[in-house]
Amino acid sequence: MSSIIKSLPSKERLAQAKRLSFRIFDQHWNPTGKRNPAKILTAPLRGPEVVKYYGDNSSVPTFQDFKKWFPELNLIDPREAHRTFMVQDRKRRNKGAPKKKKS
Repeated sequence: MSSIIKSLPSKERLAQAKRLSFRIFDQHWNPTGKRNPAKILTAPLRGPEVVKYYGDNSSVPTFQDFKKWFPELNLIDPREAHRTFMVQDRKRRNKGAPKKKKS
């Protein structure tokens, strides 16, 4: 039995072989198992795939686009109208932004 144990390589020799294997296959050597960003940094970027799946968001027309395309319709954005109404209402109740300092 002692002859089998003697024929096995030592722990240092096994560690050297493992380290060499990691260098050959371009992997990150982390013998202590500490957390590091190597796995994230070596992963391929996901951005192009996400854009392919969901599509380009700028392709959806907005209310401003319709207003620009059809000026003869005199379109009024209901959200903007409500916002300006609320700003005016707050000003009437003295809850608006303070006046700027005059120097």
